Amino acid sequence: MAQGFRKSILFPITLMFAGVAAFFLFLIVTGHDPDEKPLTLIHWIIGGALIGPGFGYLIQWRRDRDRSKL
Repeated sequence: MAQGFRKSILFPITLMFAGVAAFFLFLIVTGHDPDEKPLTLIHWIIGGALIGPGFGYLIQWRRDRDRSKL
């Protein structure tokens, strides 16, 4: 069952939503208010590191799906 979930489209989408939620939680914990001060480069790097794996799995899912059609 877990192997089927990792191969479905829901896995990368779940990772991206979890990354966005973790990024906002990080902003809340550090007390950063984007309305008062713009995000710095380190904030963007941390956000990309949290959200990025979901995009990687999405690309892998798409590549595997395209291979299975051949």
